[in-house]
Amino acid sequence: MSPMHKLELLRAACCVAGSDGEVTESEKVLVDKLAKEIGVGQASLNAMLDRAKADPEFYKEQFRVLKAEPSEAMAVLLEVSLADGKVDETESNVLRELASRLNVPAPVFEQLVAEAKKIVE
Repeated sequence: MSPMHKLELLRAACCVAGSDGEVTESEKVLVDKLAKEIGVGQASLNAMLDRAKADPEFYKEQFRVLKAEPSEAMAVLLEVSLADGKVDETESNVLRELASRLNVPAPVFEQLVAEAKKIVE
């Protein structure tokens, strides 16, 4: 995955983490790891997370031009959403929209979510 694709994935991960208005410590650990992998500084990461928490429409700006590798992107996004041990309705909706933008078919998305939830349980 190119650095630009990874940045897009980080922004989407921030959207998932902040979609419920807060970012848990376990979610923060995962987005910090992604940010470090691609060289995004703490100030920029905090700005992305703050925007994700404050703007419920932020996710709509993701994957407009660049399309990360769908299966890899969904794996990362699901990992972030499950970091706190649950996927709430807001996170699920954001994940569904991001999956759609990545051209992941709805049945495949639902299967991925179901499998991910089994891992947490």
